[in-house]
Amino acid sequence: MDVSKSLHPDMAKRMHMFLLWLISKHEMHGYEMLKTLKNDPGAPNAQVISASRLYPVLNGLLAAGLISQKEKKTGRRVRKVYIVTAKGRAMLKEGKKMFTGLVGQFVKEMSS
Repeated sequence: MDVSKSLHPDMAKRMHMFLLWLISKHEMHGYEMLKTLKNDPGAPNAQVISASRLYPVLNGLLAAGLISQKEKKTGRRVRKVYIVTAKGRAMLKEGKKMFTGLVGQFVKEMSS
């Protein structure tokens, strides 16, 4: 079940955009994403993002062709690493339009 379907459509889109943006910074595996979000002092609500919420969203992004996945050996483990595709980068560029108007003003004011 895609947990993002239970969210308001705009919130689900923003979650998808945020994860695309995060993965676009460098290839990451799911646990690394969870750890990064949990350790971010600017994200006190990151505890809400659990593996049970993250992986269905990642699977949706994979199915949509916005990210790809490859196996990468780290030590004795083989991890699934996510990479943003060209289609995902185009979606990120298009997604900037979601942060206009009052939402854009809010984000700009809160980050300064």
